[in-house]
Amino acid sequence: MIVLKHMFKRDFCAFFCVCMTVLGVQGCGILPFTSQNRTLSETWNDGVIRIKISQDFLLHHSGALDGIETLVYQNNVLLVGSVSTKKLKVEAEKIAKHVDGVNKVWNELLVGEEYFTDYVNDGVMEKKIKASLFLDDEIKSSNYMIRVFKGVLYVLGSASSPQELKRFRNYVDQFALKDVKYFINFKNSNTLQDKKI
Repeated sequence: MIVLKHMFKRDFCAFFCVCMTVLGVQGCGILPFTSQNRTLSETWNDGVIRIKISQDFLLHHSGALDGIETLVYQNNVLLVGSVSTKKLKVEAEKIAKHVDGVNKVWNELLVGEEYFTDYVNDGVMEKKIKASLFLDDEIKSSNYMIRVFKGVLYVLGSASSPQELKRFRNYVDQFALKDVKYFINFKNSNTLQDKKI
């Protein structure tokens, strides 16, 4: 009976998190589906994949994969963060690849520690970039998932056109980033490009 209660609680929490992802709740705002290049079904699938990978990381025997950021867009996965060893980096990628529905995994995990000052600086930078993009009506910011880690910006998603991506890049160039890595496809294209610009 206790096992059943635990399973129900875990599955309900996962279901709730996926629902929040599908509803587009991001911080205090709600993202309109009409502005996204993803369908409702694709958004749901991405949420399910993200939750499943996060659960599998939590169940890892060492607990060393808990802090990994998992970005998922149209069944493609980008792993961002740090782990303590190269072996854990490889294990994290294997776990993500074995989740049902995953097309491709980009493993951008760094080996080493993350310091509190890095965490704070990255968070501030990420919020500034998101705020800057959100104010531009010509950029569908909901189509871009971004993370800043150790001064590097990672971008996963899709652009409506090369012009939109160029406009996006112009905003990003205003910030003092160490590097920017793009994992972008274009609307109506099934090929996700691994672009480092």
